[in-house]
Amino acid sequence: MENAVHKIVKGTFLLTAAGFITRILGFFYKIYLADLLGAHYLGVYQLIFPVYAICFTIYGAGIQTAISQVIAAQNGSGRKENSDWKLFCVATGIAMFLAVSLQYLIWWKAEWIALHFVMEPSLAPYLKIMTVFFPFCCLGACINGYYYGIQDARIPAITQIIEQTFRMLFVFGITMLFFQGASPEENCRIAIWGLAAGEISSCIYNVWKISCYFRKNEIKKRSPEQKIYLRGMRSLLWLSSTLTLTRLFINLLNSIESVLLPAMLRKYGYSSEMALSIYGILTGMTLAFLLFPSTITNSMAVLLVPSIAEADAGNDRNMIRKSLFLSVHYCLLLGIFCTGVFLAFGHELGTVIFHSELCGDFLVVLSWLCPFMYLGTTLTSVINGLKKTHISFLITAVSLVVKILFLIYMVPIYGIQIYLIGFLVSQLIQVLFEGIYLAFYLGRESEDSGGPDLFHGILLPVMWIIPCCMAAKSSYRWFGSCFQDKYSIIGLGLAGMICLVSYGCGLYISGCLIWKPVPHRR
Repeated sequence: MENAVHKIVKGTFLLTAAGFITRILGFFYKIYLADLLGAHYLGVYQLIFPVYAICFTIYGAGIQTAISQVIAAQNGSGRKENSDWKLFCVATGIAMFLAVSLQYLIWWKAEWIALHFVMEPSLAPYLKIMTVFFPFCCLGACINGYYYGIQDARIPAITQIIEQTFRMLFVFGITMLFFQGASPEENCRIAIWGLAAGEISSCIYNVWKISCYFRKNEIKKRSPEQKIYLRGMRSLLWLSSTLTLTRLFINLLNSIESVLLPAMLRKYGYSSEMALSIYGILTGMTLAFLLFPSTITNSMAVLLVPSIAEADAGNDRNMIRKSLFLSVHYCLLLGIFCTGVFLAFGHELGTVIFHSELCGDFLVVLSWLCPFMYLGTTLTSVINGLKKTHISFLITAVSLVVKILFLIYMVPIYGIQIYLIGFLVSQLIQVLFEGIYLAFYLGRESEDSGGPDLFHGILLPVMWIIPCCMAAKSSYRWFGSCFQDKYSIIGLGLAGMICLVSYGCGLYISGCLIWKPVPHRR
């Protein structure tokens, strides 16, 4: 049990470290893109991702999670027979067939998709460029799924860094060396080719590492037991199909939301260019801030799925509870910190880094989203690890429908601010329903399994973050008198470090940095 917890902590640390590196690189890359493309073409660039998310869901996301769960479940139930290689090959073959089929479909129907689905005809050439990396992205996702299943996070972690590095080097090199002074439209094409460069380079690394791994362990030379293989294959096909269908529906709802937002803003009274600019600021700038700390929770979530699946296969409820309670505890600590920082420095972050007051306004309003966003990621992963994907699907669908209803009926009347409120309401609904379901499913904790501690998880962190943010804000004002305006980003960084260090010290002194759940007392 403790070894499994150790694997989660170690893997989370590796993925978080890689995630922070890629997020830091990506954050500066986003700043560069915002200046390179402008708010309008940043909005156009962001509009390719709803289509990409649907395609990746079909050929990669469900199969990746299914591979990790099936392999982890076999290891957890004590079945060491060598069926991994065959399962991996079959799953990858299915995924590649879907990826290549979608590649040709999107290329052939790019104009129709841009006009009728995304409702932005200028997006068609960018969609065609996007299809280039589908097979590479698919293969990389399957390989990462295998490594998550054996709970080895090193290769996926390195893959993240390679992908982001090559993406940035490609765009920086092309725009600075060969296409200086290019139009925003041309730069947008280069940015999408940069996505392809990152996916192709990371895929090459993944293929090299997985081939070395299989050769080293002589996987191909050992024949799996047919009964175990067939059982694993049935589980793989069932999980991948259900996960793909449920995630496809969820991504369709997400895509509908993304496509409708500029349309509803136009209905409110904005011009087409202004609506796309607001969409670009919200999705390309504001969410870049909000999602930056989620590197930790995303890493934890990726590793929770196979770990919970392994514990569930071994009927180890205490392990599931410990993983859940520790994950929830640290999501709350992180969410409270981020809410305080974005409330205190939201306006400054928007204006200093992205030169957008609107970004700062959005950031202050959505700062309350952080605890619920990070908790939602973790709780969804736990439910998926328990193979209750239909539950996470229903809850996520309900929360998205609430957001879309706000978008359709309220945004044309009240504008973008009501959409931000709908965003908060939908995330709160998701966390509330998932928490209720897990409490009911796991039942009463055993005496040694521990449980959530609201005093150390919520009250003390809130009490600490208030003076920490006040001290950091005062420090920032003092730094402002020392630095010129063009160096204000240095003042922001120093103020942020003061807030982080003082908050961390406060949590440590008050005993909030726990390593195991607090036992219940009778």
